Amino acid sequence: MTHGVTIKVLASADEVAPLPDFERFIWGADDEAVSVNLMVATISEGGVALGAFDEHDQLVGSVYGFATNEPGVLHSHYLAVSPAYRSAGLGAQLKRAQADWCLLHGYTSMRWTYDPLQLVNAHLNLNKLGALGVTYHVNHYGALGGINGGMPSDRLTVQWWFGTDPIAVDRAHATDIEVPDATPDHVRAASAEAFAARYAIREAMQHAVGHGWAVVGVDIAARRYRIAPVVG
Repeated sequence: MTHGVTIKVLASADEVAPLPDFERFIWGADDEAVSVNLMVATISEGGVALGAFDEHDQLVGSVYGFATNEPGVLHSHYLAVSPAYRSAGLGAQLKRAQADWCLLHGYTSMRWTYDPLQLVNAHLNLNKLGALGVTYHVNHYGALGGINGGMPSDRLTVQWWFGTDPIAVDRAHATDIEVPDATPDHVRAASAEAFAARYAIREAMQHAVGHGWAVVGVDIAARRYRIAPVVG
């Protein structure tokens, strides 16, 4: 548990009203934040928003998701954490709180997307939570603003099952995908290094998941993803 932080379920328009500004604080002033009315509509149809508040009742993190067209699966659309709390485990705490909510409301898994060039996010999703990377999307969201502006919005979909995974992977025959050197600053600047890394990861991951492999882990220091064949 992150010291001094309380996580609350947010449902009404007044309760979710601070979330769009918090999104823009995290991802940039020109980020296309989810509107309050859309959040309220999707929450009323089986979605959920959670806010993390410090001891002064200031918002320091949030997570938001909505029901999918697949029974029992929630799409966790975004996770936002204030920079001051990113090394305190608040991201994992919010995801686990969202999973607890899901279990109480009949969901058996969550899925979401992330930028595979963001290895810190990969560590949370794959190593800490144990989600599996199952689908690669090229320029998934089209042109984005904020800190993602200028780069193709490629994303990896990961799925996190709360019980036994319905698919099995053969980790004994796992292998690695190298990640070219592209820092978050390179990505924000849409530099040549970031584009080269984007295209290299795109080619490798599309080939892997398209041929029956799943992304199962990441080594940040070595800049390598771990992939394993799906066997069931």
